Amino acid sequence: MKVFIGYVSLSGNTEKMAINIKNRMKAVGCEVYMERLDTVEVDALKDFDLAFIGLYTWNLEDLPYEANEFYEEIDQVDFAGVKVAFFGAGDLNHSKPCAAIGILSDRMKRFGFDVYDKVLKIHHESSTYEQLRKCEDFAEHALIWGSNRKKWRFFMWDRMLGSPKYQKSVFLLRRVLDECPIKYKGRSKKRRTYTRTSEIRDF
Repeated sequence: MKVFIGYVSLSGNTEKMAINIKNRMKAVGCEVYMERLDTVEVDALKDFDLAFIGLYTWNLEDLPYEANEFYEEIDQVDFAGVKVAFFGAGDLNHSKPCAAIGILSDRMKRFGFDVYDKVLKIHHESSTYEQLRKCEDFAEHALIWGSNRKKWRFFMWDRMLGSPKYQKSVFLLRRVLDECPIKYKGRSKKRRTYTRTSEIRDF
C-alpha cells in the first residue's frame, strides 16, 4: 500500500508527528513517501492509496503560509475517492485548537477528497512518549480505514521476522516468552501459546 505524508512544521512538533506516523506505516509494510507540503503538487496525491497531512496553525487560527499554494491548487483537479487523514500540533487550550486543519480539510472535502473523520491533535507541550503512542494508534486506525483491511498489526510480526534489523530482538523476545510460564485456568502453560503482535509492538 502506498502512503504519502505531507507536513509543514514551525517548532518541529508536527514534523516529529510525521516521522512517528512514517515509522509506523513502514513497520507494517507500507511504501511510504514523506515530503514538506510546500514542495508537493496536490495532484500527486492521486498516486497514493492514503495520504496524511500535518499542519501547524499560524497565529492560532490561520493556515500556515507554507500551505497556501497547496490550498489554492485543490480546485484544479478531480480528487474523488482520494483518502486523506489529518494531524497536527498546537495549543489545545485555545477555543479553536489546530484551526488550520479545519480550514484545509473543509476545502478538500468540497473538491471530492474522502477525509478521515478522526483528526489527531496533540498539545505542543505533550511528552515525547505521549506523542509517539498517539501517533502510532492514529496511524494504525487511519490505515485500517483507508484500506478496509483489519490485519495490519498481525502482519507486523512476519515483517519483523524477515528484517535483519529486528531478527535478534525478536529471537530474544521469543526466548524470554517461552521460558516464562503463565497461569491459565489453573494450569501452567508456555507463554508462546498466547503470543500476540500487540505484545511486541514497542520494538
